[in-house]
Amino acid sequence: MNYIKEKLEQLGYKTITPIQQGVFEAINHKKHLIGLAPTGTGKTHAYLLPILANLNINDLSVQVVIIIPTNELVVQVEKMLKEVDDRFSVKTYYGGTNHMREEEWLKRNQPQIVITTPKNLLSYVLEKRVLKIHTAKYVVFDEADMMFDYDFLSQIDPILPALDKAKLMLFSATIEKSMEPFIQKYFGSSDFIDTTKKHDLDIEYALINIKHKAREEVLLETLKSINPYLCFIFVSKKENQQPIYDLLQENGYNVISLNSTLGVKKRTKIIEDIHQLKYQYVVTSDLAARGLDFKISHVINYDLPHFLEFFKHRCGRTGRMNDSGMVITYMSVDDHRKIEKLKNQGFSFVNYQLSQDGLKKVVVKKKEVSEEEIQAIRRIQKPKKVTPNYKKKNKLKIKKAKQEIRRKAYAKDR
Repeated sequence: MNYIKEKLEQLGYKTITPIQQGVFEAINHKKHLIGLAPTGTGKTHAYLLPILANLNINDLSVQVVIIIPTNELVVQVEKMLKEVDDRFSVKTYYGGTNHMREEEWLKRNQPQIVITTPKNLLSYVLEKRVLKIHTAKYVVFDEADMMFDYDFLSQIDPILPALDKAKLMLFSATIEKSMEPFIQKYFGSSDFIDTTKKHDLDIEYALINIKHKAREEVLLETLKSINPYLCFIFVSKKENQQPIYDLLQENGYNVISLNSTLGVKKRTKIIEDIHQLKYQYVVTSDLAARGLDFKISHVINYDLPHFLEFFKHRCGRTGRMNDSGMVITYMSVDDHRKIEKLKNQGFSFVNYQLSQDGLKKVVVKKKEVSEEEIQAIRRIQKPKKVTPNYKKKNKLKIKKAKQEIRRKAYAKDR
């Protein structure tokens, strides 16, 4: 624990999060480990710190395999790892890697830590047969629920038998049904650390009912009302992303577009620029909704994602590691059903509207109860026996009494 304590101080952590506490305590158990926590709660450091504490610097074989769903996350985790401890030999394999050069290197050497996507792991282990992972002590599946969106099982199934001596660790924001067979097959009786209810994220979910207004018009009105530290604007449809980017550029906003059509090197450079705050606004797709760690003050859902589970991951880009954040969502006449589903999932929306004074909360004025109404309510007799439907029936009587008083008042005024 001295190593972990020292590294936490080096990283500037004043407190540790529930997921970090749980993993630190369970890392040396013989069981495999499953960790659940919301995005932005320090899951990556939760596994990096205790794993690095247990590695043998003199053992030049593969000791750790970290499997991650996207190229961008591979680069991010490598950077985070080296910030913690740069003494180990680390290799990253993802789209854009020089395969021939890496193949030649692996014929002579083996990295101590491998960070890769499932597809590239399969390529180096089974197709090229140059990466020797059977010596691994730890195998980490990070952002696991995203990997199961792709053809993950067919890629990883042939590899896992070679990792029978390793401690398996799976981290995710949620456990999807598609993940359950995999977990049952490989994890058995594992340590299950669920901290989803222990994290109180400081995020306000603002809902703007745009009705039939054009979204681009509402977006420009919104941007006049906020001055974010960094704002991500999520646009679901690819064909809308470039026009929205062009619109913001034309209106003088410091904006960049981050999307899947760009090459890996170009996306990596844009991500570095975003970290350096060269842009205030980022127009993006759900590509950036998972895992990427930025200090974002505002998220705007220009439209709702095709798959609603991505809404949670979009929102998780802000309010990270004890920061506060605001998520602004536009609701058109066609979005009510999806918004209701999100409310049922626990999202507490606050109604906002755009006015001449900017973005304002919608204040619902409660109707004042007159003295006549109070007296009418008091005259309602309570039943001698309380029946199962008593409250419902009583509310109906009160409503009728108030309506009768208001009807008479209206008639008198006329």
